[in-house]
Amino acid sequence: MSEFRLKILTPTTGICKAAYTFSLANLVMYYMQNRIYPDCESQWLGVNPIMGSGISANRERLVAEALETDVTHILFIDEDMGFHPNALHILADKKLSLVGCNYKMRKKGKGFTALSINKKNRIVTTKKSKGIEACYYTGFGFCLIKREVFEKTKRPWFLIGYNTKTNSYTTEDCGFARQLEDTDFTWYVDHDASKLVWHVGDYDYKWDE
Repeated sequence: MSEFRLKILTPTTGICKAAYTFSLANLVMYYMQNRIYPDCESQWLGVNPIMGSGISANRERLVAEALETDVTHILFIDEDMGFHPNALHILADKKLSLVGCNYKMRKKGKGFTALSINKKNRIVTTKKSKGIEACYYTGFGFCLIKREVFEKTKRPWFLIGYNTKTNSYTTEDCGFARQLEDTDFTWYVDHDASKLVWHVGDYDYKWDE
């Protein structure tokens, strides 16, 4: 790939965690000093946050605006995530259309976010976990997506549904995963990058806690 043009998108309620802010600054510096790919002739980065309580609507707006530019990739980072500066490079190195990180839910004992490809169980990242694994979704906490994924799927991308079995609303990543069912795209979880991110809550919810 001769060019890598990235938009980092963060829908926020207006309270970005300190870990997110410091991690983002370090990631931007790392990106400026290290090529995504050895043969990448040009790389660019922009950061677009949007503030409001409607996460799905804001995520939709951020993507639509990004696609009006010449970006090649979109990186979702949630406001309550911490991450090492090279986590992006590890995701990008897989050269996949859609790859994200697996991270602990922000509630003790609830496990990981990534759901297995058969939608029956959560994927667990362990010390022995390496490389990539196909999944139904990872969540958008730290997720890299090529623009073609959005161009070849229909809007709305992030429609929230309702689960009649649990009597609860779904999250927007479920809506996006349903969109992918009618395409040739596969969502992957990157276990290597997953070990470099964490969810920030009452304490840091890390993969090996």
